[in-house]
Amino acid sequence: MVAAATLHAFSTEMLVGSMTFSVIATVLCLGESMLEKLGEKAQRGLDQSAYYAAIFSLCCIPVVALTGTASGDASASPVLVNKMLLSGLCLGLWIGVVHGRRTWGPEMWSNRKMGFVHTGFVCAGYTTAAMLGSIGSVMTRGETVGDLFGIWPHFDNAPSISFGMSMVLALLSLSALLVVIFVQPKGETVES
Repeated sequence: MVAAATLHAFSTEMLVGSMTFSVIATVLCLGESMLEKLGEKAQRGLDQSAYYAAIFSLCCIPVVALTGTASGDASASPVLVNKMLLSGLCLGLWIGVVHGRRTWGPEMWSNRKMGFVHTGFVCAGYTTAAMLGSIGSVMTRGETVGDLFGIWPHFDNAPSISFGMSMVLALLSLSALLVVIFVQPKGETVES
């Protein structure tokens, strides 16, 4: 049988690879929408590549979180508690990336503001994933590449949240998600 830590390392590599691919393709899409050097066919290919890589990343995030939780006791370490909180943030950001791209469609690149907003969400999701990787690196090796930047946050202490407050926050998050999905007006396709 394969250990949970091994599955966690494998799923993490799959996640990081797909996120990196999605970020690069998204940034290239934004650049192409402004410079118009490669052509419409290349833009469409980059957009689809970024979109499908984001969907794959979104599928990998729960697997990484579950295998990471199975490989360590979250109640014993404040670092693991922070890792779980950041995993939720990462999942939310990538849901926003996929939902935004599906709602706006590939024509969003013809609107510069939408392109910047979408690219911002992709980069924020990737940064959150990098912080998660940094925490894992500190836990396993005692150091991280993020320390080279000097401004990289340290997650040695966990916020103290009671069970009741965590349930309130979970219900608030769920209700916000339901409002976005079912109540908020649907986006319109952007015309070129």
